[in-house]
Amino acid sequence: MTVDAPILVADIGGTNARFAIARTGGRISLEQVQILATRDYDSLQAAALAYLGQTTGPRPTLASIAIAGPVVGDYIRMTNCPWAFSRESLTAELGMTRVILLNDFEAIASALPYLDADNLLNIGQATGDMQAGGTKLVIGPGTGIGVAAITPIGDGWKVLTSEGGHVGFAPADDLERQILRTVKYKYPRVSVERVISGQGFSTLHQALATLRGEEVEKLTPSEITRRALRDPDSHCGQVVDIFCSILGTFAGDMAVTFNATGGVYLAGGILPKIQDFFLGSQFRARFEDKGRLHYVKTIPTVQIMEKQPALVGAAARTQGKFY
Repeated sequence: MTVDAPILVADIGGTNARFAIARTGGRISLEQVQILATRDYDSLQAAALAYLGQTTGPRPTLASIAIAGPVVGDYIRMTNCPWAFSRESLTAELGMTRVILLNDFEAIASALPYLDADNLLNIGQATGDMQAGGTKLVIGPGTGIGVAAITPIGDGWKVLTSEGGHVGFAPADDLERQILRTVKYKYPRVSVERVISGQGFSTLHQALATLRGEEVEKLTPSEITRRALRDPDSHCGQVVDIFCSILGTFAGDMAVTFNATGGVYLAGGILPKIQDFFLGSQFRARFEDKGRLHYVKTIPTVQIMEKQPALVGAAARTQGKFY
């Protein structure tokens, strides 16, 4: 296979299936990007074949597909989508010579060495630079919260997958301790994902209203963020402010866990929707608040502005530089 041969890449979530034709000659480029609704197709094979039927140019013989869920063994069953398939049958039905399957955050981590500076937005001011030989960490709040890291090995990379979003929520101030006690009435074990994901907005909104003795207004996460952007001093504004602060504490915790001197990268679909609010939040201050571990202040935090990082990472995984 030549370095510029077309590659089918995909990022499959519970709601959307993103497809593109990737080329890796010189640098990774994505062509003919399409987003299909998973509900419109009975299977991954059907969605992929529908996409391929609309593309132009030579048909790919190699595919690299990122899945939002565990990728273990030959048979894959998605968590938030009824699709299920085996690697062998998928390869045959798509007419591919090879299909690479990986977790979606494994794919995003794989993209980090390939992202240009103009696809990154600095969040706060670190006192140091990204270390070329350091481990890079990616965290992404969305439907849940994904965590993965990538560390250099020789002339290549090793991706470290994680379920870090399921560690226990560790409050950093009195209000967060009160929120934890309130949320524990519904969820005896409160993971970080319960409070800093899409549904986390609703969890924080309900807890804050309860603590104030107010009637809990039923609001979707989207409505909470819209109100917060409209009036940052409102109840919803405080909800989003708490969200950003907890995310900062968690990102700092994960940075010291992985010793992420190569930088902390922020992904996921939530942050672009609250961009201005996030930039003015306590995220960076809380990230740096790690007591005696002063070196955390030297670790840069950046937001990924590339719209399809998982597709870039899926393409990167075809290059043979990963162990």
